[in-house]
Amino acid sequence: MKLFVTFSFFFLSILGTTFAQVYEQSKTMSQGTRSAIVIDIPNTDEKLVGKIWQSFTKDFYDSKTKWNRKTDEWVTAEADIVSLGMGNDVNLYTTAEKSGDGVIFTMWTDLGDSFLSAKDNPERYREAEKLLMRFALEVAKEEVKFELKDEEKNLKDFSSDLKKLQNEKERYEKDIEKAKEAIVKAEEAIEKNIQDQEDMVKKIELQEQQVEVVRKKLNDL
Repeated sequence: MKLFVTFSFFFLSILGTTFAQVYEQSKTMSQGTRSAIVIDIPNTDEKLVGKIWQSFTKDFYDSKTKWNRKTDEWVTAEADIVSLGMGNDVNLYTTAEKSGDGVIFTMWTDLGDSFLSAKDNPERYREAEKLLMRFALEVAKEEVKFELKDEEKNLKDFSSDLKKLQNEKERYEKDIEKAKEAIVKAEEAIEKNIQDQEDMVKKIELQEQQVEVVRKKLNDL
């Protein structure tokens, strides 16, 4: 038990998640005030925890968990969990209460003639602790999957932004090429304009001479 808890806490710390110690508490539920095992699961919400609990009991213990609207509890009836029932089926009652950024997850274990407690069932209680630690690990994994999905989306968005920037760069480069071509054409046009001006100046000079010739002719009449 000590080795398992130590390893679990170490693994969860690698995931960047710190779990409070699993503890026993007498709490009120649909069957009265009973001994329960409680664990604080940070950085999650009660809806996700409930959904994962359903999958957890089905995948690990082949047990069906249903939501009881009247009692606000998840009920796993007649679950064949050997480490808890020791050959007999058990009924699990669980709740997930929002607390700050996390959830307080509580589990009551009905053994048939009594509810599981550390005092009366020390070995089974330790197994129940292991069960909750495994469950908390599944929640942590799911949260990391969500985080990974978000980061992958961010990566996709950044890649899309980079593509847009690359396309913009290509457009700017094309604009520059067009501008360069326009500059070359304008420079050629300027050269031609200068030549045309020189030609026109010569024409004007010739025309001025012609004007003087005609003016002189007029004066000679």
